[in-house]
Amino acid sequence: MNNDLTTWKEWLEQHQQAQKAVSAATVKASEARHQMETAEGHLTYLTRQERPHGLIIDDPAPPEQVQKVVEYLTKKLERSATHRDDTIHKELHHIRNKLKQARTRFEENHATHVECSKAQTQAEKTLASIVKARPEASPQALEAVTQAMAGLQQRVDKINATVVAMKDSGSIVADLEAKARSAAEEVERLEASALLGEVDEAAKGQATTTLAKARKAAEKAAEQAEKQAAARRGLEKMRSDLQAELTELGSLQRGVGYEVGKAAIAKAERELLDAIEVAELQGRVAALNEARDEANFYAPEGNRYSSAHIELKLSHFYMVNAPERLEY
Repeated sequence: MNNDLTTWKEWLEQHQQAQKAVSAATVKASEARHQMETAEGHLTYLTRQERPHGLIIDDPAPPEQVQKVVEYLTKKLERSATHRDDTIHKELHHIRNKLKQARTRFEENHATHVECSKAQTQAEKTLASIVKARPEASPQALEAVTQAMAGLQQRVDKINATVVAMKDSGSIVADLEAKARSAAEEVERLEASALLGEVDEAAKGQATTTLAKARKAAEKAAEQAEKQAAARRGLEKMRSDLQAELTELGSLQRGVGYEVGKAAIAKAERELLDAIEVAELQGRVAALNEARDEANFYAPEGNRYSSAHIELKLSHFYMVNAPERLEY
């Protein structure tokens, strides 16, 4: 993989990781915000329930108003301090503690939300910096990936053809081994016949020679078969590695192609807006209406030219900020 492709691969990996980080941080910040708002709503509810007469509690209740209610409950507790076993005293103590606990829970959730929001902002900044550092999204970059894939595919095709062309060495070895066994059996038969005086030494010698040759051929075929099997394993491993690289390049091709496509869209959208601006439609429409107004000044009664008007609807501009509608 050349340097340009390596640069694109590293950038796409960084971009993908940054996008995942933003998504995760956004979800976490959203959950933290929900927890904070739930705790805040509960705190506001308790604050309103226990507020002194005349104190208006905002929604949500700000810290100073919560503190006023806590102080109000503390004073009520102090006034009932001589009746520590009294039910009202215990209830006041329980209510104040519950309000304090709700305030603590809100403060903790608020701190978590602040922390998660900062993490989300940092993740978004990181993603923005990575997007800004994107390699040039040119058709040449995409072509480089495509050519690299074509080169790898040619090597895979060559390996496939080589593997297919290989003879089945296993069957060849089996055939030769069968011939060797047959020759051995023939030698054994002749040996037995010789003992019985039913065959001459020349026939036995010929059979022995045939056996030796058969065994040698079988051994050589086995050796060649092992070499071919090793070569086949090497080719299959090479093919597997190439196919893995092709898969990786395919992913890279989609990533580069998408970025190149987005860059082409942005360029075309800018050129379209520039063409509209260069056309000076506003000035041309104004000149036309000025001519019509002049003609209308002298026109016979009942013969008038209406004002010219151009309305352009600019829908679905994805990469460039553009108004939805232009009127001249």
